[in-house]
Amino acid sequence: MSNRFRVAALTGGTVLALALPVAAQAATQTVYAGAPGAVIKKLHPPKALSQIADVNAFFPNKLTIHQGDKVRFSVQGFHTVNFPAKGTPAAELIAPTGNKIAGQNDAAGQPFWFNGQAELGFNPALFQSEFGKTVTYTGKNSVESGLPTGDGKIPPVTVKFTKKGTFTYYCNVHPGMKAQIKVVAARAKAPTKKAVAKTVVNQAKKAVKIATRLLQTKVPAGIVEIGPSGPGGVELFKFAPSSLSIPVGTTLRFQMPTASRDDHTATTGPGNPETEPNSYIGQLAGSFQSPQINQAALYPSDGPGAPASLTPSSHGNGFWNSGVLDTSSATPLPTNNSVRFNAAGTYTFYCLIHPFMKATITVK
Repeated sequence: MSNRFRVAALTGGTVLALALPVAAQAATQTVYAGAPGAVIKKLHPPKALSQIADVNAFFPNKLTIHQGDKVRFSVQGFHTVNFPAKGTPAAELIAPTGNKIAGQNDAAGQPFWFNGQAELGFNPALFQSEFGKTVTYTGKNSVESGLPTGDGKIPPVTVKFTKKGTFTYYCNVHPGMKAQIKVVAARAKAPTKKAVAKTVVNQAKKAVKIATRLLQTKVPAGIVEIGPSGPGGVELFKFAPSSLSIPVGTTLRFQMPTASRDDHTATTGPGNPETEPNSYIGQLAGSFQSPQINQAALYPSDGPGAPASLTPSSHGNGFWNSGVLDTSSATPLPTNNSVRFNAAGTYTFYCLIHPFMKATITVK
């Protein structure tokens, strides 16, 4: 999941100014988790990209340093930095709590199908923060920054590398967001801070070009894409199309693009989660900001099988939820979900994780 962050290109001749600390002995490089603020200069076109574009990537995505050097990880949004111990996978954001779901009913008072399934919640391991600290990584131990919390500036986590090797690290929030640090001997070649800053600029420029192309995303009939995405973690936080008119009886498939590194839902029901936090949909969306996520926000509203029928009275209040979707093979989450519109009307869909994402389906 991700907040709404802005992406921009540097105009010709603009120099990236990065405030990188100068160490007295071992060098310290900077890696950004998410698009670095230093490259947000000009948008093309501003209104089309500034509110909906983000890059779920590390900048730079590959870095060579000397043994004994440090890397300062500056988090630009809702990201983590996770170096797993050798042979272990990255920690998952959502994990079973060890309990079974029980007593969860819809607005009509009927039990949801997922009663009896595993209760899911945020992984408690991600709440042990290393932000503001300096830690050492050897490849045998793990380093986990934890989730950024609070509304203020996020202090960096600094990692010292004492062993040679190539190490892959991850963001626990965004499936597929990963990068590499190569640690070489003290006398081997490694890029200067100036060279690394140039790499960051080039990576950002490329990302903006991809984001601009994604504005023209077109999808086949019968499909609504959630978050058009491209190479390098470039994401647009919108539905494509964002408005659609269809006849009664049409089935639509809400699906994640293959390149996405994010999680989304497609959800309709009473309320606007951005402006009506106490509404039915607003409370479901709000549960993603609390330690215990409402299971009706995580799971599909209707069980596996044929597409559910959607009318203004579904589940007692016109509710339908795709459940959380992603493209990662490491999670059990599906990549798509379909629903059949069996009554005329206007249905507004939101992503419960990113409530500013909205699509309007008019059924005639």
